[in-house]
Amino acid sequence: MNTSNLVGSVQSALRTPGLSLWLLVTVPFLCLAYSVIYNLYFHPLAKIPAPWYCRITRLPWDYWQLTGYLHKHTKRLHFQYGEVVRLAPNELSFASAQAWHDIFGYNKGKVQWPRHPARVPQGNNGNLKSILNTPPEEHARFRRLLNHAFSEKGLQEQEPLINKYINLFIKKVGEISKRGQPVDFTSWLQMLSFDIISDLGWNEPFNCVEKEQEHSWIQTIAATAFESQLKLVFREWGIVKLAPYFIPKHMLLARIKNFKYAKARVEDRLNSGSVRGDFWDRIIIKSGDNNEAGEGLTKAEMMVTAVTLVGTGSNTVSTLLTGLSYFLGNNPHCLKKLCEEIRATFKHDNEINIPAAAHLEYLNACLNESMRLYPPVLNLLWRVPPRGGGEVCGRWIPEMTSVNISLPAMWEDPKNFARPNDFCPERFLANKPAEFANDNMACFKPFGIGTMNCLGQNLANAQARLILAKLFLNYDMELDRTNTPADWLNQKAWAVFVKNHVYVRFTEAQKQEA
Repeated sequence: MNTSNLVGSVQSALRTPGLSLWLLVTVPFLCLAYSVIYNLYFHPLAKIPAPWYCRITRLPWDYWQLTGYLHKHTKRLHFQYGEVVRLAPNELSFASAQAWHDIFGYNKGKVQWPRHPARVPQGNNGNLKSILNTPPEEHARFRRLLNHAFSEKGLQEQEPLINKYINLFIKKVGEISKRGQPVDFTSWLQMLSFDIISDLGWNEPFNCVEKEQEHSWIQTIAATAFESQLKLVFREWGIVKLAPYFIPKHMLLARIKNFKYAKARVEDRLNSGSVRGDFWDRIIIKSGDNNEAGEGLTKAEMMVTAVTLVGTGSNTVSTLLTGLSYFLGNNPHCLKKLCEEIRATFKHDNEINIPAAAHLEYLNACLNESMRLYPPVLNLLWRVPPRGGGEVCGRWIPEMTSVNISLPAMWEDPKNFARPNDFCPERFLANKPAEFANDNMACFKPFGIGTMNCLGQNLANAQARLILAKLFLNYDMELDRTNTPADWLNQKAWAVFVKNHVYVRFTEAQKQEA
């Protein structure tokens, strides 16, 4: 039979209704069967432990991500299967100290693992660059411009501005204490954090604390976090353009309004041209003529940077302090010890500054323990191996495999920490109790490691210490259990927690006689 006769016979067969229907049903089934068998038995990651449903499809991962419980399921699977788990056909999660260095570390001669190209934050224009979505070489440009603002010298320049809002906040707490009513402390911490970071970020505060009212920006945090993760999932299925249809219209309009507000504030800051000791001093100097020299930022990059810094910088600090308030309220003996340390060190507010507060050992231990149990950022930005693949914890990982570290699985594992679910700041003291002597501190890196670690860690710590030191020098705090949910820690998360609110009562502290 010649070729033309063969083609004709095939075409004739395909016109047969029964055969066409059979092919329509059978071919997709065979493709699905092939995919399942390959992912289960022949995939390069086939030997890595995982439940069968995670090994054959990414749908469970997508569902957990979209419903806000990926962190809980990942921790559960780590506790069941060990330090490495296959969450989807091309998705691995690690929970070990060595994984920090293998995935995120940077050493001379070691190729740095890039961020997952489909999982970095992207706006409507995917070409806009920010400190969160650039490759290492571009990331370094952003870091060079911002490093001074987050250095010790930079923080000293910013301290008067930071204290301006903290002092107003302490005054408001005094007014609240006189009312004798429980207060939504989560809301107040968000307002304070946004006031500070918005002034540093674009030369104009939200004035939330002064007005005792949340800015609309704060009200879109959860929607913004969900939208970013929704786009992440949809992008990997090639349907990212459908994402806006799954976000309530009023939330989309609120976000557009916020971005326009941010753009106007950045323009105002650029036009002022003054040196304020904020984030923009060095950027303005290096970014003349819309960054024609290539050393600074373009105006578009400035706007994205402003939005990124204000959004991430404010929410993480308020999350840290909200979590610590909850843990201290549930552990009055820890709160008492913290207040005693602060009041033994300082007698007046004007004695409290960034360097002095940094030496409060028990306060630092409380912050670390709160981050261990309630990380302000849950999901680090995913990485992929460099070209040719790479090794993590002795396992060879092929290209384009998504890898990450599960902080809850690592930090709540009894193999790493004694009494892992208890709030025990003492484990972070230099002279720690014997029961915590074997805690695996090598795995505790709340701000990440490497050249793309958290840029704002110094600012976050400085703000948190100043707020706590001034607050507990002047006031006692009690958790209001009537309004604070009993299962407060049961929270959804899309990279960051969607915080349940903590309610507290304040009373004026009984100052000790000098």
